[in-house]
Amino acid sequence: MFTAFFYLTSASILLAFVVTWQTKTIDPNLISIAKYNLKVLPLLYLANTFLGLGINTGHKITNNLPLMVASQGMIYNLAILVFSILILSNKASLPKSIIAFLLISTGLYLLKS
Repeated sequence: MFTAFFYLTSASILLAFVVTWQTKTIDPNLISIAKYNLKVLPLLYLANTFLGLGINTGHKITNNLPLMVASQGMIYNLAILVFSILILSNKASLPKSIIAFLLISTGLYLLKS
C-alpha cells in the first residue's frame, strides 16, 4: 500500500505544483499557456504515469477503484490548498477548507465501507 500511496501523493503534488506555478507566473493568454504546457510536458507525463501506477496498484490491493480516485482527489486538493497559501500567498478560509475536507473525508469513508 505504501507504493500506491507514494505514487498517488507524488503525482498529486507534482500536478498541483505545475498548476499553481502556472497561475503565479504565466499570463492568461493562449500562447503563454501553450508554451508553458509544452515546457512542463515531461513533468505532466511523469505525474500521469505515477497516477496510473498508483491507481492500478491501489486497486489491486483494495479492489475499490472509486476509493483510489477519491483518495487522489483528496491529496490533490490538500496540495492545492498548501501551494495556494505558500506560493500564491492567498488567504484560505479555514472554516470553508475544513468543511470541504470533511465532506471529502466523509465520501472516502463511505467509499471504503
